[in-house]
Amino acid sequence: MLRPTGRRTDHAPTPALDPFGPLLRRLLAPCALTFFGAIVFYTIPVETSFLLKDLGTEAPATIGLCTAIASAATVAGAATFTRLTDHADRLLPWTLTLCAAGFAIIALADTIPLLVLGAVVNCLGTGMLLPTLINRTVALLTPANRGRGTGLWNTAFFLGEFVCPLILLAAAKPTGTLAHAVGALAVTTLAVAAGLAATRTRRTAPKSVPA
Repeated sequence: MLRPTGRRTDHAPTPALDPFGPLLRRLLAPCALTFFGAIVFYTIPVETSFLLKDLGTEAPATIGLCTAIASAATVAGAATFTRLTDHADRLLPWTLTLCAAGFAIIALADTIPLLVLGAVVNCLGTGMLLPTLINRTVALLTPANRGRGTGLWNTAFFLGEFVCPLILLAAAKPTGTLAHAVGALAVTTLAVAAGLAATRTRRTAPKSVPA
């Protein structure tokens, strides 16, 4: 009767890891975009209670309900992404545009229902934003490098989460109110979306063949 020796008999080559420097350079742009995406993603969860307070509402039940509605919209956005995975490469500009539209509604809101509508629109976008960002990043990685690559992605994302309230607080001073700071973020988000759309258009445009 043969007994296992505890030794491997196969000699499959170990996938090679890319040097860290080239890997970091390859992911620099996706991580910068993820850093910005985290700011967009966390604005509503972090700032909703303060925005409601500025509208004269401090009731915990009202704040909790509004936050729950926005969170449900995030779940709906993530579920929507599962039907759009084949178009993930061109989804990001539209997702950011949806987020910007939600921010714009919030910036102009003078009633709680209008603010909640803006939060829902924004969170539908952020629900698609997070899986879109990580999908685009993982597509740049070989299986051997996905551990380190996703570690860099997470670093960028959590750094954006950390600075999100600090940036909005800093922007609220020159703009006048937190709602105006959210409006400035809407403009910035829309500009990033337009830049991504223009970049993709140039990349996919057919090259002319010289006569």
